[in-house]
Amino acid sequence: MATRKTAKPRLALVGVLTTREKLWAAMRELHTFSVSDLAHAAGVDRHAYRMDDYLGSLVRAGILGKDKPARFAAATYTLLRDLGVDAPRVRKDGSMLPDTAQERMWRAMKVLRTFSVQDLVVHASLPDDAIASSAAAVYCQWLARGKYLISMTRSGNDVVRYRFVYDSGAKAPQILRVKQLYDCNLGKIVVGDEIQEALDAADVNGAAS
Repeated sequence: MATRKTAKPRLALVGVLTTREKLWAAMRELHTFSVSDLAHAAGVDRHAYRMDDYLGSLVRAGILGKDKPARFAAATYTLLRDLGVDAPRVRKDGSMLPDTAQERMWRAMKVLRTFSVQDLVVHASLPDDAIASSAAAVYCQWLARGKYLISMTRSGNDVVRYRFVYDSGAKAPQILRVKQLYDCNLGKIVVGDEIQEALDAADVNGAAS
């Protein structure tokens, strides 16, 4: 009796996705697509997000292929290299960006479990992308406030050490700069950035670094 082949499950990111991550997930599903096809599949407003910039960077990186369209026809893109679930971070010239400092620190914390700020800097820095001790200290302080880390008891001039206690998933928690107008009289946010906007702003700033 012939055995029935089962499709290999495809991994997917969970949680709130950046627009870049939404686009990449849709590319992996569609494989071949136009800009409008991709925007529709990803649920992205192509006029609000500069999709052409990201697609152009992926083409220059050799991750996407772009067919030369006939006159007045939409260009067609093809996924040439599926790099996995994580959306590639690519400069405009097509060169790949390293993971952000927060992503590298988050992974290092999971391995180290108990560490000082300097331990974290040593394990998460790259030769050409060092992490400042001040930036690592601020990230640890925020994660401690969020109950991901516990600041361990110290005496005298001992170095502060942290213990990693809460792993919420693969993606690093991010410190966001959210611009909002809050009216204390009404007890609500009147206008300002949504979480999606703040995530995308952080994503763009990280790619520009």
